[in-house]
Amino acid sequence: MRLFIEVAWDSLAKHGEELCGDCVRVATTPQSFIVVLSDGLGSGVKANIMATLTAEIAASMFQRGASVEEVISTLVATLPECSVRKLAYATFAALLVERGRDAYLVEYDTPPLILIRGGQIWSLPRVEREVEGRKIHEAHFWLQEGDYLVMVSDGYVHAGVGGLYRLGWGWQNIAVSVRRWVQTGGDAHSLVRALSNTAMRLYDGKPGDDSTAVAMRVRRTVVATIWTGPPADREQDAQAVARLMKSRGIKVICGGTTAQIAARVLGQELKVDWVPPSKRGNTPSRARGTPPTARLDGVDLVTEGILTLGQTVSLLEQAKTVHDLPPGEDAASRLARILLSADEIHFLVGTAINPNQVADVIRGESMRMLYVKELARQLEQRNKSVTLERI
Repeated sequence: MRLFIEVAWDSLAKHGEELCGDCVRVATTPQSFIVVLSDGLGSGVKANIMATLTAEIAASMFQRGASVEEVISTLVATLPECSVRKLAYATFAALLVERGRDAYLVEYDTPPLILIRGGQIWSLPRVEREVEGRKIHEAHFWLQEGDYLVMVSDGYVHAGVGGLYRLGWGWQNIAVSVRRWVQTGGDAHSLVRALSNTAMRLYDGKPGDDSTAVAMRVRRTVVATIWTGPPADREQDAQAVARLMKSRGIKVICGGTTAQIAARVLGQELKVDWVPPSKRGNTPSRARGTPPTARLDGVDLVTEGILTLGQTVSLLEQAKTVHDLPPGEDAASRLARILLSADEIHFLVGTAINPNQVADVIRGESMRMLYVKELARQLEQRNKSVTLERI
């Protein structure tokens, strides 16, 4: 069973500052996951620059396989030190995970990572040592399905000073709040939003310090395969259908002709919902004109092709996460919801050219392919693993 680390973060800039002095960088590969949270000294532009440099250097070096000694040595040589306070201009915490389970944590002058496992606050076995004159804390541990992890910058710990919490929200109170919230079973995006809202309330709407929270949830990987368009060679129809039906996870067909091919090969009836959801009165006007969906046993979603793909592109341009999508059960909304909920997406794109579509013939590449490429680009920007296969 492969595990996936869902991650979300949000930053609050100190009141009166346009830029936040914290920075988060996430780097992923098929086998690894890296997240770095850096907190720049002070606030404003200078803190933002130093935090960004720190996060960028650390994330890129760890991704290339550098050791923590090499990373810190590079940071010491690159970033200045405050001559008055004798402090580094930016601190950081980094979590590196290999194969979805093997985790390494390093913290330099930051609040400890919060780990909630089995509904309890877990104390990680940290080891303190000195590197380049800097004291760091390290921990090696194995992740489990259902784990929730949270990184916060100092601004969270200090939230509410002199108000509801005389000495600030404090790490322990934050951890307890996370533990209670985890009982909802929500995702990382919902958790970070709840933390951000609480911190803002504690600051009475005016953050006294840059405040950043990074939330992570460990869960099973969600895989989706989308087949759109007939194969260039009709002899490959059965093979294309077999590829889709044998794929793991969610299965989607986009295209009327594609769906008819699947129904014929499978020997099933394609049941078309001739009344689009938008006509039922419970779908926003944006969905008007969306083609109807159909039903085919073993396939999770069957839609029309070009128009649905184009509308889905528009939805993804406006929504960063699945929570940003407008309500609706039309074809494009359902497809967008699947794409934004999946971690690994595989597109099977038929390359048969429709001679009736003159623009496709002249261009040499179908509008279908252009839409799929744009969907892939947008999904990759969200750190999703996307593959595209022409058939």
